[in-house]
Amino acid sequence: MDTLIIGCGAAGVAAAIAAAEQGEQVTVIERNRKPLKKLGVTGNGRGNLLNCGQLRYYGDTAFAHQVLEKMPYAQVKAFLESCGLTLTEEDEGRIYPAAYQASVAVDALLSRMEQLGIRIVCGAQATAIRHCGDQFVVDAVTTEYAPDFVKPNGKVKKGEALRQWETAFSARRVIVTAGGAAAPVHGTDGSIYSLLTALGHHLIPPRPALCALVTAKTPLQGLSGQRVRAQLTLVAAHGAVLAKSRGEALFADDGVSGIAAMQLARFVEPGCVLHMDLREGLLGDAHGDALAILTSRLERLGGTATPTQLLIGCANAALQAALCRMAGIDRSLPVDEKALCALAAVLADYAIPVAGTRDFDQAQVTAGGLDAAQFDPSTMESRLVPGLYAAGEVLDVDGDCGGYNLMFAFAGGLLAGKAGR
Repeated sequence: MDTLIIGCGAAGVAAAIAAAEQGEQVTVIERNRKPLKKLGVTGNGRGNLLNCGQLRYYGDTAFAHQVLEKMPYAQVKAFLESCGLTLTEEDEGRIYPAAYQASVAVDALLSRMEQLGIRIVCGAQATAIRHCGDQFVVDAVTTEYAPDFVKPNGKVKKGEALRQWETAFSARRVIVTAGGAAAPVHGTDGSIYSLLTALGHHLIPPRPALCALVTAKTPLQGLSGQRVRAQLTLVAAHGAVLAKSRGEALFADDGVSGIAAMQLARFVEPGCVLHMDLREGLLGDAHGDALAILTSRLERLGGTATPTQLLIGCANAALQAALCRMAGIDRSLPVDEKALCALAAVLADYAIPVAGTRDFDQAQVTAGGLDAAQFDPSTMESRLVPGLYAAGEVLDVDGDCGGYNLMFAFAGGLLAGKAGR
């Protein structure tokens, strides 16, 4: 065998297709029961595959940019289209299948793999990578499952494991594309890291990214399920700004999610505070003088109003109650100048202490991973072990929500796949 790929996600499939198109004999092993499981649910099932806007990556940012200079957006897009996908662009450069179904992308990629004769072995979890002469040997445990079946209520019950056996795959080169530690329900639990650290690679400690923030509960009282557009600023205990974002925030009983909040997760550190500027979402003016706006509203009401009356049309009852509580005012009493100033201050800065983030089981992406500096960004080949490659989330690169992570995975997979000849 020419090439063995560990992990049949976006990076693995791209690598497999690129290698097979050059005439290589390719096998892909995948620990899940089916390939491309995570891709099939990306973008809430709509399939946000790429982003044609400005690059937004973290971790080893320079490495990410070098990869995408060598395999830029236009070439990744052309690759997907060559597999039969029709694509469309949405706001902020997000690229989706024209059908807005991630399953369409899965079907197109798997169909291309079948055309090229690429072998996929599902239920096979790699346990070690060994270098034997001019070949690599990958040890794995393979599981055979009974077929899934549909219950009378329409729900699908997964078939039980029937038997397991140990096996070994040998190949001239190995490409590791098994993902990181986020979303273990999709088979990415971080276990792949140890296979490469055993070969000398350094691991940047993984942590959850693109996940909800866990916060103090008092500022969230009564807000569970409420959504609001806001400017979010994460501030360290010593006062430095850690990161900013803008967009929709979603309140829960014990935290804040929504894309705008999730973008900040990778920057959370002990003692930090989330500052939410609610002027855009509630007053319709992201940069307006909140006190002046409230004063104008009060004048239209004849100069006398309770906070509830003042906020009607701006905020619903749940948000009204929370704003008044945070401002320390009684929402049933007419506002005076002091109350008006306090309410304006809270609208411009709704501060919530942050305790941490959700764990990997509720994270979309992993921050940290294998030290990308130990890989060549033009080929994705290890600088320590010739013939060994890595691409995608397994590396210390993560991007913002919006198609950046999949684009990096596809790009790296294509580079690794093409590097075999």
